[in-house]
Amino acid sequence: MKLKKNKRPRKPGGRWIYYLLYQDIIWPCPVRWEWEAGYGGWLPFYYAPTLEFIAADPGRVIRVPRGSASPVLPAGGRRGKKADTDGRP
Repeated sequence: MKLKKNKRPRKPGGRWIYYLLYQDIIWPCPVRWEWEAGYGGWLPFYYAPTLEFIAADPGRVIRVPRGSASPVLPAGGRRGKKADTDGRP
Protein backbone atom coordinates (compact mmCIF):
# COMPACT_ATOMS: atom_id res chain seq x y z
CA MET A 1 0.00 0.00 0.00
CA LYS A 2 1.35 3.41 -0.94
CA LEU A 3 1.63 6.15 1.64
CA LYS A 4 0.08 9.47 0.75
CA LYS A 5 2.53 12.33 0.69
CA ASN A 6 1.41 15.74 1.81
CA LYS A 7 1.21 17.76 -1.39
CA ARG A 8 2.72 21.21 -1.13
CA PRO A 9 2.04 24.06 -3.50
CA ARG A 10 4.95 24.91 -5.78
CA LYS A 11 7.70 27.09 -4.39
CA PRO A 12 7.69 30.62 -5.85
CA GLY A 13 10.25 30.71 -8.66
CA GLY A 14 12.59 33.43 -9.80
CA ARG A 15 14.62 35.99 -7.86
CA TRP A 16 13.00 37.84 -4.97
CA ILE A 17 14.17 40.85 -2.93
CA TYR A 18 13.08 42.27 0.41
CA TYR A 19 13.92 45.91 1.05
CA LEU A 20 14.91 46.78 4.61
CA LEU A 21 15.62 50.17 6.17
CA TYR A 22 18.68 49.72 8.40
CA GLN A 23 20.88 52.55 9.70
CA ASP A 24 19.19 55.04 7.34
CA ILE A 25 20.07 52.94 4.28
CA ILE A 26 17.62 50.94 2.19
CA TRP A 27 19.16 47.49 1.81
CA PRO A 28 18.06 45.06 -0.92
CA CYS A 29 18.16 41.69 0.84
CA PRO A 30 18.02 38.46 -1.22
CA VAL A 31 15.11 36.17 -0.35
CA ARG A 32 15.03 32.40 0.03
CA TRP A 33 11.70 30.58 0.28
CA GLU A 34 11.35 27.91 2.99
CA TRP A 35 8.44 25.58 3.68
CA GLU A 36 6.86 26.16 7.10
CA ALA A 37 4.56 23.30 8.08
CA GLY A 38 3.07 25.23 11.02
CA TYR A 39 2.11 28.08 8.68
CA GLY A 40 1.08 25.68 5.93
CA GLY A 41 2.90 27.41 3.12
CA TRP A 42 6.10 28.90 1.73
CA LEU A 43 7.51 31.81 3.72
CA PRO A 44 10.18 34.21 2.51
CA PHE A 45 13.36 34.46 4.57
CA TYR A 46 16.02 37.08 3.91
CA TYR A 47 19.61 37.66 4.91
CA ALA A 48 19.77 40.95 6.81
CA PRO A 49 22.80 43.27 6.71
CA THR A 50 23.59 41.95 10.21
CA LEU A 51 23.97 38.45 8.63
CA GLU A 52 20.82 37.14 10.33
CA PHE A 53 18.35 34.85 8.53
CA ILE A 54 14.92 36.40 9.23
CA ALA A 55 11.35 35.62 8.11
CA ALA A 56 9.85 38.38 5.96
CA ASP A 57 6.30 39.52 5.37
CA PRO A 58 5.17 37.72 2.17
CA GLY A 59 3.29 40.86 1.07
CA ARG A 60 6.48 42.96 1.06
CA VAL A 61 8.69 40.68 -1.01
CA ILE A 62 9.28 41.87 -4.57
CA ARG A 63 10.03 39.62 -7.54
CA VAL A 64 12.84 40.66 -9.87
CA PRO A 65 11.76 40.45 -13.54
CA ARG A 66 13.81 38.22 -15.84
CA GLY A 67 16.74 39.97 -17.47
CA SER A 68 16.54 42.88 -15.03
CA ALA A 69 19.26 43.89 -12.62
CA SER A 70 16.74 45.33 -10.15
CA PRO A 71 12.99 45.07 -9.58
CA VAL A 72 10.64 47.60 -11.12
CA LEU A 73 8.11 49.06 -8.70
CA PRO A 74 4.69 50.16 -10.02
CA ALA A 75 4.30 53.95 -10.33
CA GLY A 76 1.34 54.03 -7.95
CA GLY A 77 3.11 52.15 -5.15
CA ARG A 78 3.12 48.47 -4.34
CA ARG A 79 0.04 46.79 -5.83
CA GLY A 80 -2.20 49.71 -4.98
CA LYS A 81 -1.69 49.45 -1.23
CA LYS A 82 -1.69 52.48 1.03
CA ALA A 83 1.72 54.14 1.33
CA ASP A 84 3.74 52.98 4.34
CA THR A 85 5.19 55.35 6.89
CA ASP A 86 8.00 53.11 8.15
CA GLY A 87 10.40 54.04 5.35
CA ARG A 88 10.23 50.85 3.30
CA PRO A 89 9.36 51.06 -0.41
